[in-house]
Amino acid sequence: MCSLPTADACDTNLGLISSGDVRVLPPIFKTYGRCRSFCGAIATVKVFEDNVAVREVLETRGDGRVLVVDGGGSLRCALLGGNICQLAQNMGWAGVVVNGCVRDVDEIDACDIGIRALGSHPQKSSKRGVGEKHVRINIAGVFISDGEWLYADSDGIVVSKVDLSL
Repeated sequence: MCSLPTADACDTNLGLISSGDVRVLPPIFKTYGRCRSFCGAIATVKVFEDNVAVREVLETRGDGRVLVVDGGGSLRCALLGGNICQLAQNMGWAGVVVNGCVRDVDEIDACDIGIRALGSHPQKSSKRGVGEKHVRINIAGVFISDGEWLYADSDGIVVSKVDLSL
């Protein structure tokens, strides 16, 4: 569970917001999973309708990190389902933010992990293995880099170049 509310992160870091070191994602994401609040260092993946790279990253130790998936905003298939979500939980990931869709929502909602996505879609993605890991991504006009920090709660999602809990 994250101990820094996003509203407080915004209120106490106006200078970092002005400089662009703290950014707020637009309110386009729906909440899934049992953890409504989560935070951690960011790992990034860039894919399009192919979740092989997503699974590969989530098969590694999460150590409380958050995976941010730039799925190009596609609403034509799911990039994360119940099995991969359970894997992420088991591997110690704090959460996953998907600029795309999820499926197996009831299974995801039973997982003790935070998930944000644009929506749900019953169709699975392709398995071509095309994607990039640990690269700079752009979600809805907000640039996000591997190693930055993400804070998510019921108010929204904040991305920072530094750990704001220090």
